[in-house]
Amino acid sequence: MALTTNPIMGIEWINLHSLITWSYNSNMLSSVIESLNNNQNKQQVLVKNDVFYVDLRTSESALIRKSQVEESPIVSIKISNLRQYMVILFKEHPFEIWDLKSFSLIKKISRKSPIITFLEWCPHDFNKKLDLKTNAESSDVAKAQSSDNEKNENQSKIDQKENLVCIDDSGLMYSFCVESNYIKNGSIVLPEDGELMNVTSIDLKNDFIVFGDSDGNLSRWNFIVRNLRTVSNQRGSEIKKIKFAPGKDNMLLLVQYTDTIQIYHMNNLDLFSEFRLRVKILDSNWCSSDRLFIQFGDFSVKVYDVNFNVNFDYGQLMAPNLFNLNQKETNLFKLKTLVFDRLYQNKLNDLSQEFNSSELIKILSERFKNSSQNLIDQFAYTSAIINMNGFETKFWTLVCYLTDDKKDSDERKFRKTLGYSSFVIDSSEFISKEIEMLNLYREKIENQQLNSLLRDFILANQLDSAFNLLMDSDPINENYTNNLIKACLMASVKNSDENSNAKTSIKLVATNLIANGMIYDGVELLCLIGLVFDACRYLQDNNEWEKAAWLARMRLSEIEQQEILKRWSEYLISNTINRKESAIFLLLSCKAYWKVLEILTDTNYIQLTFLFFHHLICNKIIEIGENIKFDQEKNFAEQISNQIEHIENSLHQAIAKKIVNNFLEFRKLLDF
Repeated sequence: MALTTNPIMGIEWINLHSLITWSYNSNMLSSVIESLNNNQNKQQVLVKNDVFYVDLRTSESALIRKSQVEESPIVSIKISNLRQYMVILFKEHPFEIWDLKSFSLIKKISRKSPIITFLEWCPHDFNKKLDLKTNAESSDVAKAQSSDNEKNENQSKIDQKENLVCIDDSGLMYSFCVESNYIKNGSIVLPEDGELMNVTSIDLKNDFIVFGDSDGNLSRWNFIVRNLRTVSNQRGSEIKKIKFAPGKDNMLLLVQYTDTIQIYHMNNLDLFSEFRLRVKILDSNWCSSDRLFIQFGDFSVKVYDVNFNVNFDYGQLMAPNLFNLNQKETNLFKLKTLVFDRLYQNKLNDLSQEFNSSELIKILSERFKNSSQNLIDQFAYTSAIINMNGFETKFWTLVCYLTDDKKDSDERKFRKTLGYSSFVIDSSEFISKEIEMLNLYREKIENQQLNSLLRDFILANQLDSAFNLLMDSDPINENYTNNLIKACLMASVKNSDENSNAKTSIKLVATNLIANGMIYDGVELLCLIGLVFDACRYLQDNNEWEKAAWLARMRLSEIEQQEILKRWSEYLISNTINRKESAIFLLLSCKAYWKVLEILTDTNYIQLTFLFFHHLICNKIIEIGENIKFDQEKNFAEQISNQIEHIENSLHQAIAKKIVNNFLEFRKLLDF
């Protein structure tokens, strides 16, 4: 089921057969994720959010919320306890409340309101509960039985009142009451100012709301007596997650730290049991009322009882246990560096004697034993299986994709699936995929989405499809007349001469529209008369970078595409944006390898930079000078270090010198 070309960022279940999911544009995904994970990051990241509804029984889906302009990324979506409403929570903007029955927006909280950092639906009613009265007692038994169905229908139509609690960025807690389309604005329910400033997790059950913070404090707020109590058994260690055990009267609470799991009994706020490790804990949750699972940094998953006796080890069933959990120190970074270094020297088997990770070596050895994969393929596969850094995996995968001449191979399709952004794939593949998606959306389009789809058809030069879409407009549509006039304009422009005066007039109208803020109206006209490059530049000048790249991929020649993408990469590299990883992928697709190397030298990817530099030189993808020779049997780093002065281009010489010096210092630091 294909919903979108962008990565799915989260899923929230409505019931057993339907769910809500959301995504946003992927070209700046790494910066978005870094911003979401770093609460101290004050740099505002803007994306275009899409929210979908999916019915798993029929495979039907609907785009229920689409951003027309860039906004703060969605952090989470919370479904109410009675499955009537949902809240969309943003990182930098106030939240929205939606009706799940009609998928309509009930209220968008004012921008003057504080930014909400945590939010949960609450079963506790802070106000008087809804009282549904019946008149069954006043009628006889027969009449009551005949009216049962009608009464049930009327009762089901009445929306039950639901409540939610949230914490703002100043540490205050509020409550909201939602009933039908009416929302009672929040009142402060926690009187102490600033008590919840550093909250990292929240959960609630019965009469309690429990908070965990970045200092290791665990706080319990009682709804009824309005009392706050705090304990700290791990002071200074950030609480990553808290979760009540399932069961109405089961008040056990799981508390997850970086390397410790604690279980509290929340009635008395007593520590029930504790489990400490030397390995990082990635995630944990309850399997049942007395069982919990823990996922470790070595990618194993184990199930424990509440006293932390091992109930079952899923390490061998779910994924290979690549790393030794019992080691005193599991240094994944050093292991990854060693693996890449031995792959580079073609001495992978020697690694089993240097590091206690035989399972990983066995998997890699079997994979590469009788394989025709080149070194970059091996880097891509190894990076994916170790899965320590998403950027490195995507980088090597993209290098594989761009340097592979087998256009129709299964491996190439696999790489494309792992590709970081659709803008980096070949133009022919990109155009084919986008037109297929446009035609797919056309079958499921709603009236409110007509303008967006029509615009994309015009920009993509699919004028016949755009004309048919305009002619199929519903006469009751308020834009019906304008749509037919636009269809006439498209037909006349399509059949006019290349150098007609009409096109000059249309260009003048288009520039006036853009100057007055109607950007896409003007861009559509420019694309109709073939001035696509100008349209891309106007889009970039108005901060529509992603749409400009999309249009360039759809309509421009390779040289013009590269000019548009390089300009976008310069914007991403700028100090105000500082999204170097996104820029690297764009420049890779433009084959601007020296520029990629220059940016990489200012990052911490020292080994990756050197290995990529070695690959480019050995495969003669970049030229560094006719007088420079290499012996494949000798150390490449020492050879290039002794010949750097012979590199003809001074800028390239400085980049190469920095790459080699950084790599040699890096090896000394790790004592290779």
